[in-house]
Amino acid sequence: MTEEAVRRLKDELTQKTPEKLRRSDMLVIYQKWCKACGICYELCPQGTLEADREGKVYIKFPETCTGCKICELHCPDFAILVTGNPRKAPKAEIKDKK
Repeated sequence: MTEEAVRRLKDELTQKTPEKLRRSDMLVIYQKWCKACGICYELCPQGTLEADREGKVYIKFPETCTGCKICELHCPDFAILVTGNPRKAPKAEIKDKK
């Protein structure tokens, strides 16, 4: 592989644009590896993940991720990495019915 090809590949892999930035403090999503199967966001117990216009996964609500790793363990493409320490699920808001 030529030096120019290596440089282009490195630039492509490290490029961060607002549309393709798929990272939170708990989750990393490798967008190029995702084949839009939908398994991860269907199984997510917190509703953290969602599909974008192309059907690929993105982090809709990063603050709700508990680090349960269900998405990472079931992703057939290894496109999701859960990092950090697990945390408790946010408490549900209970509204008084009057």
